[in-house]
Amino acid sequence: MKRSKQPTIVDVASEAGVSIATVSNVLNRRKVPMLPETIRKVEEAVVRLGYRRNVMATNLSRRRSYELGLIIPHFGGYYGRFAEKLEQKVHSFGYHLSVFSAAGMDPVIEKRHLEHLLQRRVDGLVSHGLAMSMESTQQLVGEGTPLVIFNGWGWPSEIVKLAVNLDFAKASTEAVQHFLANGCRSIIYAGRRKGMGANEQRIQGFMAGLRDDAKSTVHALLDAGELGIEGTLEEALRISGEQRPIGIYTFNDALALELLAVCHERGIRVPEDVQLIGMDNELFSKASFPSITSFEMPVDLQTSLVAAILMRQIGEDLDVENTQLLDEHLPRIHGHELFIDLEMIVRKSSTT
Repeated sequence: MKRSKQPTIVDVASEAGVSIATVSNVLNRRKVPMLPETIRKVEEAVVRLGYRRNVMATNLSRRRSYELGLIIPHFGGYYGRFAEKLEQKVHSFGYHLSVFSAAGMDPVIEKRHLEHLLQRRVDGLVSHGLAMSMESTQQLVGEGTPLVIFNGWGWPSEIVKLAVNLDFAKASTEAVQHFLANGCRSIIYAGRRKGMGANEQRIQGFMAGLRDDAKSTVHALLDAGELGIEGTLEEALRISGEQRPIGIYTFNDALALELLAVCHERGIRVPEDVQLIGMDNELFSKASFPSITSFEMPVDLQTSLVAAILMRQIGEDLDVENTQLLDEHLPRIHGHELFIDLEMIVRKSSTT
């Protein structure tokens, strides 16, 4: 039995009553002026005819795969939101985003991801600074793959042309100054050493915030990963002596919530005895009792910048909105790092 002929782009154009160029613009999500009715006609024609593009042939002719890769440390919290937002941004340029988890920097999994990305001939890569080793990243760059790093502090310029980083150091300084303004004379940073660069940025900002008050303020850096939650609170209480209230700035909101629970269990009042500030502005930070002061992560802005920068590296034409976005933010680059401010959301855990 003779197989029926597969519908072509010419068939779709005829079915929709539009030009072949219009069909191509709709299928490739190109940012050209088109009426919603025109887009609807093309999409309905595609469904009726069962049209499927020959993606491989199309990509070979264009010398592009229209595939991008994103590697993040894991899929939870901020990283999941980042992946979802970035997928939306690159989709508007007509690109598909494949997302990979670093699985705790497992070298076997990292090698598998790297081989997959090279085989797929991705047009560009976005990676968190903790998600890939510098050696693997350098191999991708050596293959000519455009790369944008986010939250990668101190990466060498020969590997990374530009890193789009949240300014955790500046936020941490603001957290300390908020504690000081609210009467805290004992201020503790409860971090997580596994946070690596992100943890180091918080420590830098924490110490900068204490610079003028370090001699008159009891302060300490504690590793909640080593001490555990109860041990962290015990050590903060021991170091602080009779000083009240104690300000505890935590690596993230999850750690702040755990400390809050232990305070409730022991009858330690928040914010009268202990004030808490977290990071990430997770939903539970608003819903807890008392609600937790935190910092909003500007994921939409960060992913918009990452997408626009990557598209420019790939050679895509940017529309007016993305051009204006880069014109506004690129002058703020320090070295090869672009820093984005975080907004403090003040809640009841840090105000008496």
